[in-house]
Amino acid sequence: MATHDSDPIDCIVLGGGPAGLQAALTLARVHRSVALVDAGPGRNAAAAHMQNVVTRDGTPPATFRGIAREQLEAYSTVRLLDGTAVAAVAGEDDVAVELGDGRRLRARFLVLATGVTDLPLPLPGLAPHWGGQVAHCPFCHGHELGDRVVVLGGEPQREHPVRMMVGVAQHLTWLTDGVRLDPEVADGLRRLGVVVDERRAIDVVERDGRLVGIAVEGGDVVACDGVLAGGAWQQRSTLPAALGCAMLPDGAIEVDELGATSVARVLAAGDAAHRAAAGPGHSVIASAAAGQLAALGVVRALIA
Repeated sequence: MATHDSDPIDCIVLGGGPAGLQAALTLARVHRSVALVDAGPGRNAAAAHMQNVVTRDGTPPATFRGIAREQLEAYSTVRLLDGTAVAAVAGEDDVAVELGDGRRLRARFLVLATGVTDLPLPLPGLAPHWGGQVAHCPFCHGHELGDRVVVLGGEPQREHPVRMMVGVAQHLTWLTDGVRLDPEVADGLRRLGVVVDERRAIDVVERDGRLVGIAVEGGDVVACDGVLAGGAWQQRSTLPAALGCAMLPDGAIEVDELGATSVARVLAAGDAAHRAAAGPGHSVIASAAAGQLAALGVVRALIA
């Protein structure tokens, strides 16, 4: 891929979510030249409000991104570019990126904050409520789900959000969707007041556009105000794989504590990446923190 003959800037950041925005801000604070490329919309665009974000609890995601971009514009070393990166090459001395409109960028380092895409939920009718009455994180949305909450899915990791929601929802059901639980686990949850229902979920029940229950095999309906469902996800961008970044079994980019990938001059942050010894954060705060650490990694490399 051809690049400009001009000197490379310090860093290209791909992705304008919390990780990319924070990485760009951190670099700007020490007057490093950075180009932030944002294709939008963000992963949390379906949510009406962000939660569990200090000083921004209840803020619409678009408002959050707008404020961040406005603040970045105050730094003369930052360029905000709307567009999609379609190709990237990491060389010995720099990294080249090509955008969908033909623009070419060159930098000493690249931060992948490209995020992930949530895959459609398998239960028919559930996906349209994603980000509203259906969510995946008790910290981010559990408080807003209402008095009657269903935790849907029988994977072993579902037990953790069930236990978290015991003190939040007045009526809590673990609908395992046909999975038989370990009897000791089920009995322990029942003692906490959790209704354990091992029937298979068939459909959603709506009234006036709102989710009011989950239909199960046998014809019954489990009434609910909201659902916690662990949806699957995949890398939003093909660039991490194209660059040759080492990937973890869950599909995330493998990084070290400062966001470095297995490819020289390429770092990653946010929902798309995490360390092998730690699970994915998948929250606004965790992504922003990872973006700051990746920027720190870039600055350390620049001054080394």
